[in-house]
Amino acid sequence: MKKFVCGFLIGAFLFGSMNAFAEPLYQIGVRFNVKDIVVDGNSLPLANRPINYNGITYAPVRAIAESLGYEAKWDAEAQSVEINKAKINSLVTVDMIKLAFKDQGLPLNKYKLSYYTLNKIEPISYQIAEMEHVHIYVYKSYEDRVRGRLEFEVIKAKTDMNVPFVYEVNNVLIFYVPFKKELRLEKKLQTVTDHLITSEK
Repeated sequence: MKKFVCGFLIGAFLFGSMNAFAEPLYQIGVRFNVKDIVVDGNSLPLANRPINYNGITYAPVRAIAESLGYEAKWDAEAQSVEINKAKINSLVTVDMIKLAFKDQGLPLNKYKLSYYTLNKIEPISYQIAEMEHVHIYVYKSYEDRVRGRLEFEVIKAKTDMNVPFVYEVNNVLIFYVPFKKELRLEKKLQTVTDHLITSEK
């Protein structure tokens, strides 16, 4: 099973937000006849549809790798895809998140505001700095969080939305919806995310 998965992932060239190889572009005819990708019995939500070309299926590497508990990165210098087992020491808790926000001078004030249900989880919504909002999803595993993000990517591809800043830490998804762009709170939230990552090492 694992040999099959590795071969399949390495053979795939669609890689989410990766930059394309610096090769000449050719126009090819492909078939969009791959209806679904099922990982461990669960359908994988994909914003980019898999394709079939000359009998070979091409699918998003990052989505499939992460859904199996791996991290996938694009090495632009080496022009290669790196796939490694995700290193998750422990799960991030709500208390850890609150403390990380407080350390950045961003106390979380609970706010009743609806946002997307992603992978069967509804977020806990908070107000920070006047009308700024964050929506925090806490999942039971890294893989569950990946599926939540993939569902959001599908929604984003289908709608004309005000795209929020998205932060990912182990089992947690954080969405920041800016109200006043001049506040530049996305930098502080990146520091929050970095702190949570560091605390897990």
